[in-house]
Amino acid sequence: MNWRKDQGLYDALHRERGSMQPIVVFLYSSKMAKDCCCANFERALFRDKYASEQFKLWSCYRQLVETLNEDEKALVNGYDLRDDKPALLFFDSEGGLLHKQQLCVDPPKFVKVLKSSKKLSDLRLRLRDSHLAQRKSARGHIEAGRYGRAIRVLDSMVKNKKVMSGYIVELVTQDMREIEQKASTLLVEAAALHQDRRLLDSYRLYQEIEKEFAKLEDLSKQASKHRKELLTKLRGLGIQPRR
Repeated sequence: MNWRKDQGLYDALHRERGSMQPIVVFLYSSKMAKDCCCANFERALFRDKYASEQFKLWSCYRQLVETLNEDEKALVNGYDLRDDKPALLFFDSEGGLLHKQQLCVDPPKFVKVLKSSKKLSDLRLRLRDSHLAQRKSARGHIEAGRYGRAIRVLDSMVKNKKVMSGYIVELVTQDMREIEQKASTLLVEAAALHQDRRLLDSYRLYQEIEKEFAKLEDLSKQASKHRKELLTKLRGLGIQPRR
C-alpha cells in the first residue's frame, strides 16, 4: 500500500479541488492490534495482489483515531462508525462518501467493491460539469427571487445525490439552507404584513361604522324636527295627539 506519509483524514478531505483520484482513509486504534478485522485489513486485504492493484488507483491515507483533533472527530461522528472496529472510508475525488467498511472482508470478493466504488467516483467526476451547470441555474433563480423554481432544480439534484460529487453536494446543501433561512424570514414578514392588514381592515371598518352612526344621528335629528312640526300643525287643527 502506498500510504501518504504523515497524512490522515484532515489532509484527505482538505486537499486541493480537481484531483482525479478517489480517496481511501484507514482509521484504526492502537488498541485494535489484536482485533480480527484490523488484522484482516492489514495482513490480508492490503497484501492481496489484486486488491493492491486496485488500491493504486486511490489516494491512500491512514490515521490512528487517538490522533484525531476535535474537528476530525466531529467529521468521523458524521459517518456513524463503531468505536471498537477499524474503518475503511472510501470517498470520491472531492470527499463525498462512497462506501464504508468496518467488518472483515474476503479480499478477492472485496475487489468488486473497490471496482464499483471507483466506477461511482468516475461517474460523479464525469457528471460534475453538468451538475455545476444545474446548480448555477438554481443560483440564478435564487438571486432573482424565484425560490419556487430554485427549489425544484435543487430538489431534483438532491434526488440524484448518489451520483453527485462531495463538493457539489456541499454546495447544494448550502443553497437549500439559504432558501430555508430566506423562507423563515419571508414567513415572519408575511405574518407582520398580515397583522398590519388586519389592523388596517379593522380601522377601515371602524370608519364605516362611524359614518353609519353619523348618518343615523342625522336622520334621528331630522325625524325629531319633523315630529315637532307635525305636532304643531295638528294642534293648529284642534287635534290633540295622544302621547
